[in-house]
Amino acid sequence: MLVLALETSCDETAVAVVRGEGDARPVVCAESISSQIKLHADYGGVVPELAAREHLKALPWMIERTLGEAKVSIGDITAVAATRGPGLKGCLLVGCGFAKAIALAHGIPVLGVNHIEGHVLAPLMDNPGLDFPYLALVVSGGHTEILAVRGVGRYELINRTSDDAAGEAFDKSANLLGLEYPGGPRLAALADKYTSSDFVLPRVMRNDPGISFSGLKTAIALLIAKQGEGAVSDEEVRGRLAFAIQDAIVTALVDKLTAAMKSTGIRHVAITGGVSANRALRARVRAIPRAEVYLPGDQHCMDNAGMIGYVGLERFRRGERSDLRADVQSRWPVETMRLE
Repeated sequence: MLVLALETSCDETAVAVVRGEGDARPVVCAESISSQIKLHADYGGVVPELAAREHLKALPWMIERTLGEAKVSIGDITAVAATRGPGLKGCLLVGCGFAKAIALAHGIPVLGVNHIEGHVLAPLMDNPGLDFPYLALVVSGGHTEILAVRGVGRYELINRTSDDAAGEAFDKSANLLGLEYPGGPRLAALADKYTSSDFVLPRVMRNDPGISFSGLKTAIALLIAKQGEGAVSDEEVRGRLAFAIQDAIVTALVDKLTAAMKSTGIRHVAITGGVSANRALRARVRAIPRAEVYLPGDQHCMDNAGMIGYVGLERFRRGERSDLRADVQSRWPVETMRLE
């Protein structure tokens, strides 16, 4: 069976064709991503209306190209899957609208996929040795959570941020340092040039049960303000600030992941989401005693349609189909997902 998958939850337009044979794990036949970074750079962040318009323009040619690369036609497709949530509502509506139109036109089922479930299962796509159960640390611009993954549709929430996500903490700190959009990756690249820093930030949440970055963000803002113009104009000062910021964010994540391993007894750990590409985070998680660490391939760390097709095909195999009248969901906790 073949699933055509569409991902339009934020500012990445992505299309994939995913194949499933028997009980084997789904395989991505072809995939493509169109980034909107340049479009939103002038605004310092994603503009939802502009993002939705770009999805509308990009999807037709991307679908045609991806089908061609997979060497299949739309008539060969068994079902179409699209991100139904969580995400920016206007963007989700574009992708789901396309999926429903294709399903109606060709008489095939449609599946609305949870974006976070895509990230949670993405490590399975590139790691044949990974199996259930495992802990998934989902870290991206909009999400930070730890889940015990016991099977498709079997997710136990261990921890979730009560305010900003780790990616937002990176991005907002980068903005304070005068780094251009997208700031988070730029801050990480600058921080990676250093191995230490004289600047000290609090180690937050060590003894608290939840995850929160609000207090750390305040501490970062105060530390940067204390340095005055040097925080932006002096490259050495800015670099050592970047190191301290990245170290504080990563430490908070590693502390919570270590606690989750202890409470669940699960040693297999998968890091997923856009921030999973962060080299400092990868190194620190790999250094956790007894942790067996798995990462998605580089193309599957960011928002992508391969993971949406993977989830869609797994759920299609289990008899799921979505109602064409189903609306998108800007908020959709992944632990509420069940096999219907």
